[in-house]
Amino acid sequence: MRTRVVYAGSRAPDAAGPAEVVRIDPDGQVVPIAWRTDLVNHSPTGLNWGYGGSGPAQCALAMLADFLDGNDQAAVRLHQDFKFRFVAGFDDAWTLSGDEIRQWINGEGKYRHEDKFRPQRIKSVVPCDGGFEVTFDPCGHAVWCAVEPCPAGMYCGECVDEVVEAVRRERQSQ
Repeated sequence: MRTRVVYAGSRAPDAAGPAEVVRIDPDGQVVPIAWRTDLVNHSPTGLNWGYGGSGPAQCALAMLADFLDGNDQAAVRLHQDFKFRFVAGFDDAWTLSGDEIRQWINGEGKYRHEDKFRPQRIKSVVPCDGGFEVTFDPCGHAVWCAVEPCPAGMYCGECVDEVVEAVRRERQSQ
């Protein structure tokens, strides 16, 4: 683990310009991180942050693969949760220390902006077009899914498990 590094990202405020993520080593050297599309290709067009989509997933994977320095299997396993815990909440310019990442991986610490996030909860499950429309609270977003929902890359594992269970209960009640 690269615990003595700092990761930094910046992009144009309108998010239209290129986004760049670098690792700042203890000696001050600035190193752009590799996108790591060889592990999972979420976003071949680049890294992004500030929401829960494919660009932030690629960013999370790239950061963890760099931080874990060779433990690619762990980076792939952890990157979606890391995306929702950290990357989805980043502003246009941000920094994150290697020590904060280590604390999160080890379950020791709370991310400094964690209070910005509220877990998604299932508000309703309604039969719709041969599947189910699942509405989340507090955001009000809705997704359509069959018995096994497809948005695994859009939500953390806990939320997907919650959707699966809610859809199964609704199907059983029919």
